[in-house]
Amino acid sequence: MDKGNKGWWEFPRWSDVYEQGTDEYIEKAFATRCQGNQISCPCCTCHYRYWYDRNDVRDHIICNGFVPRNDESFHLRRMSPKREAEDLQHDEPSNVNDGIEELLYNALREGPNEEAKKFLNLMKKANKNCIQVAKKCLDLHSQFAFTFTSVITSCLMLQLLVY
Repeated sequence: MDKGNKGWWEFPRWSDVYEQGTDEYIEKAFATRCQGNQISCPCCTCHYRYWYDRNDVRDHIICNGFVPRNDESFHLRRMSPKREAEDLQHDEPSNVNDGIEELLYNALREGPNEEAKKFLNLMKKANKNCIQVAKKCLDLHSQFAFTFTSVITSCLMLQLLVY
C-alpha cells in the first residue's frame, strides 16, 4: 500500500488503496483506542465527535471520507510492532463504569448546595425585576398606543368634517 508520501485517504474512495488503508486504520484504532467496542469516528461528517462500532466506522469512512488528526498522540504514522506493543502496555485500562450515575443520583437526591441556592435566589430576584420592568413598559406602551390612536382618530375626524 505504500505509494510514496501520499496518505491512503488522499486516494479516491472507490480505490483498493483507500479500502485497504481504511481497514488497516480501523484495525490499528480498535487495537489502541477503543472504548468497549467503539471508537470515535474519523469521517468527514463525525470529526471524532461520535462513537461507533467497527462496521459503522468503516461505512462512514468509505462513504463520507476521512479526516486525519495532526496532533502527535493521534498521528497516523505506521507504528512498528515494538512501538505498538509499548503503547499498549502503557495504556490505562478504560473504565466505562466510572461512577457518574452515582454522582448524578446523589446530587439530585441532596438538592442544590448553599452556593447554588444563593445563585437561584439571585436569579429569582432578577426575574421578578425583569417582570416588573416589562409590566411598566407594557403600561407605557399601552398609554402611548392609546394616545397615538386618539390623535390619529381626531385627525381623521377633522378631515371628514372639513370635507
